[in-house]
Amino acid sequence: MYEYENQEFSSIRLLAAYVGIHEKTLTARLRRGMSIKEACENKDLRCHYLQQGLEENSIAQICRDNNKDIDLVRNRLKYGYSINEALNKPKKISRQGKPILVNGVLYNSLAEALRVLDLVGKESTIRSRLRIGWSINDAFMKW
Repeated sequence: MYEYENQEFSSIRLLAAYVGIHEKTLTARLRRGMSIKEACENKDLRCHYLQQGLEENSIAQICRDNNKDIDLVRNRLKYGYSINEALNKPKKISRQGKPILVNGVLYNSLAEALRVLDLVGKESTIRSRLRIGWSINDAFMKW
């Protein structure tokens, strides 16, 4: 017999149907040692929940509500940020590579220059030319 909310249930199947949780989920929660009240709570135990005012929301839901990247927020929380810092601090964008000047146009990196000039297929040729000492403009223009 299982008792929940002043009602008695003769099987886990009936209790699971009453609370709206899959029977195997409820069984696994009870085997883990959770009380019937905790096991019958209809929330995903894989998520972390935070108290916001009077209600408790999952981090995933908070990120969806604030239109934020969930992986970034989780990582920041893991490193000790408060929830407000994790949500509101601007994302640091690191610049990869060194700036390069090709035909008078400044690109953030060689890879960006290759993408913009539609020369990605020639990347290995251009990089090898630069390694052996060609000038930047010659490496990009000799075809």
